[in-house]
Amino acid sequence: MLYFAVSAPDGTASTEQVACFPADQLSHFEMSTATQMRVYFNSNQEQDLSSVDSAHAALTITTGKHKEVMAALTQIINGGPHSDGFVVVADSENSVFAHANITACASIAVVDAS
Repeated sequence: MLYFAVSAPDGTASTEQVACFPADQLSHFEMSTATQMRVYFNSNQEQDLSSVDSAHAALTITTGKHKEVMAALTQIINGGPHSDGFVVVADSENSVFAHANITACASIAVVDAS
């Protein structure tokens, strides 16, 4: 499982603060800006194309370090064994990041279950 946290959960359903995705559902990485990379996940849920087209977490990274972060995350995920099956990718709430060039989890978007 891959863990992402923007901030502490606030109990509202309007935004996602914390999410955990199965590593085997990772679809792809995508450069969004010079300092932002998105990590996309496949979903078995029907997708609501009017709001969120794919579940993803947006990571803030060091400028221009997309390739390094992509390579590091790929190695971490494939490197196992992970003793508990849980990998913290970006936890902004506790300042824990899987790689030195990841500086924040900017946002999380999920496909709402229906």
